[in-house]
Amino acid sequence: MGIVMDFQERQRHKQLDFERRVLQDLSLEKIEASIHNRFDHYMALVPSSAQTARDMCAEYALEAFLLGSSMGRFGFYGEDTENVFQRSVLPFEALHGDFFDFWLFWSASDPAAATGLQEACERYLYTWWKEGFEASLRRWRMKLH
Repeated sequence: MGIVMDFQERQRHKQLDFERRVLQDLSLEKIEASIHNRFDHYMALVPSSAQTARDMCAEYALEAFLLGSSMGRFGFYGEDTENVFQRSVLPFEALHGDFFDFWLFWSASDPAAATGLQEACERYLYTWWKEGFEASLRRWRMKLH
């Protein structure tokens, strides 16, 4: 008689182990510096909720980093960064949409500022996606996956 396995539970455990290993490469100080560089102008518009905004920016940076790191094996097997990014464009766009909506909720002002905010959100998330991708690619090359 064999052991009955729940494959969804097994997949969930593998995903958690993968995320734990990948997040060892991530620095909170680096995330905070990135938040400071990209969003200080927008945080000035919501001084009472600046800490909430920082926390959400860090959360979205983590999600983008994990999304990029889950694509590292494609880069290891020879695909270039842009093609790999196209593989994850749907979850990335969903993440970007949620992040942009979060900022629109806090700073619903003029449409011109919203365009700049949308670009800032996209650049911020893409930067963290690429950081995750490159970190995962290094792990694959060093056989630490």
